[in-house]
Amino acid sequence: MALTTEHLEDLKRSGLSDETIKLLRLDAIRPQDIKLRGVTSAMRIPYWNLDGSMNCFERSKLFPAITTADGHTQKYYQVPDSTPHLYLPPFFSWSIVAKSADCNIQITEGEKKAASLSERGHFCLGIAGVWNWRQKSETGERLVIPTLDQFVWAGRVVELIPDSDVWRPDKQQALSGFYALGQELISRGASVRFLKLPDHAAKVGLDDWLVAAGADWEHQWPHLERLPLDHARLAPVAAWWQTWREKQATQHALKQHDMEALELTEAVGLYTVRSSAHAVKFIFERLNDSRGGVQAELTVMLGQTELLSNQGLGLTSDSGQTKLVSSLKHLTASVPWRPLLQRACSLVLRRHRHGEPIVELAPAASSVVPFLLNPIIYQQHQTLMFAPGGTCKSYLALWFSLLVGHGAHHAGVAGLKAPVLYLDWELNEETVGGRLKALRAGHPELAHHTPFYRRCELPLHQDAHQIAAEVAARDIKLLIVDSAAMACGGELSSPEAAINLQRALRKIGCASLVLAHTSKSVQEGQDRTAYGTVFFRELARNVWELTKADDENPVKLALSQVKNNFGPKHAPLGFALTFSGEQVRVDSQDLAAEPAFQTKLPTPARIRNLLEDGVLRTSREIAEELGMKLATVKSALSREKGHKWQQVGEDYRNLQWTVLRAK
Repeated sequence: MALTTEHLEDLKRSGLSDETIKLLRLDAIRPQDIKLRGVTSAMRIPYWNLDGSMNCFERSKLFPAITTADGHTQKYYQVPDSTPHLYLPPFFSWSIVAKSADCNIQITEGEKKAASLSERGHFCLGIAGVWNWRQKSETGERLVIPTLDQFVWAGRVVELIPDSDVWRPDKQQALSGFYALGQELISRGASVRFLKLPDHAAKVGLDDWLVAAGADWEHQWPHLERLPLDHARLAPVAAWWQTWREKQATQHALKQHDMEALELTEAVGLYTVRSSAHAVKFIFERLNDSRGGVQAELTVMLGQTELLSNQGLGLTSDSGQTKLVSSLKHLTASVPWRPLLQRACSLVLRRHRHGEPIVELAPAASSVVPFLLNPIIYQQHQTLMFAPGGTCKSYLALWFSLLVGHGAHHAGVAGLKAPVLYLDWELNEETVGGRLKALRAGHPELAHHTPFYRRCELPLHQDAHQIAAEVAARDIKLLIVDSAAMACGGELSSPEAAINLQRALRKIGCASLVLAHTSKSVQEGQDRTAYGTVFFRELARNVWELTKADDENPVKLALSQVKNNFGPKHAPLGFALTFSGEQVRVDSQDLAAEPAFQTKLPTPARIRNLLEDGVLRTSREIAEELGMKLATVKSALSREKGHKWQQVGEDYRNLQWTVLRAK
């Protein structure tokens, strides 16, 4: 509804131009919609968010002003018990101003005053009353308006501009509200001072002064008196503030007694806040940083009852929280929803922005990292196993999952009993289920428990949130990722692919066995590694290479540890997979008995196998026949001299070696 002549004249008295009036989106309220006695018209003043969108909050300017029951003059109206907001005149990108501490800010009382100075290029905020920078919670506690939390105050210069009459002795209450706001901003790192408007017989507001100064306002502005909060003239209000602060701290401590028990846990972006005192659980998920702040999906539980599910919420949105609290109060009014929700949002926002808290590092009970599958997979860490295609690595991984699921040991491998989740990008449930059936047929003792299974399409880092929820719900201790190429979902030569995979696994927070293919670009003489960027190997703390002797049945495999950040590398393990009809059995394989695996054996074992034929050889001849470095051979010969072999001859230049206690 168009503004009336009375409304426009009021705005012009505040020095607002036609363009500004249009920009502020002001409109008139129909007379029949005004429920206040004595009011003939009203002007609606909408409020704005940091991102420039219109807020659900609004105030109304009354024409004429009315006298309340307690004798006060009421010029403005807002819905009773509605939460106050900061007035952000829509001249600037306030989201940028909020983050830029080098932007000086002025704060005054009233929307028209803030708009009047903002129209002239200053970043001026408006508060609806000298104490309306705080809001009242359901428990009666006074909290700072959340919008203030979205500003960076450290290092910012702030000027508080009250009306001129607050400096009169009988107006200390008005000055006290501004002073308390100033101290709040100082506690956040701002540099705060009062800007004192000239006082005449009638009080002067900021808009009045700007209109009176006219075109000369810019020249007069720097010469207005400015007082820091520790100025001697502010001593009486400073003394009041100290007493008031102590009283507020005492009341806050009493009212927050049971609120301090809120417990926050986080796993791969899933934040859970619990209040034991009220049997309430807030579950925040899918957090993302947007222009308007941090957004999340919220589920609210009361005991075992789900009250709300996947509700969109801005963690700093007071209007969003108010709407949500209203819905929750309709469901059950016995819980102090507003303070619980506000504090839960604050805890999650702090953890989201700052990560895990710093703690004092204490010595652990043991420095040994425990195994989940001894000696292959460590608890709580990633294990990488790479092999060429067709090496039966998926069969072996599935067999590992059965050992862990049963807490069984076989073929030199022992599992700690725990649930397992098999994530499959390569095949499908039917194919993997067929392999599981064959392994259980070959190992009836492993037929009591099966791993959980999930067919995957998205890269792991995009799906990690849902997987983490499943891991937590089912108490999964081992994650099998088959395979790395599809789980990364990106260019494998890029470090980002391996980094995304490692971050996702770390956030999921359980042990993992990642299957990968062998790199095809290995040059002669270089060690084989997993396909893709070197970061796949560097970021994993435990890496194994799987090789196959040939394509005969049984399939003979060698599993060799090529990296171990938790201790010395383990000796290679040998396995034989026997395929018989619809059965597959896994047994140990003596690597020394398989010529194809001779290079996988430890250096002493390879030397002994060579010398078993009884032929005397020099160290150089041994190195040449084994294809090893001479220094490596000499070192091994020296360490085991007199135990496994001995030297023969008198010419030190042509000493030969023979094995002791030959087979």
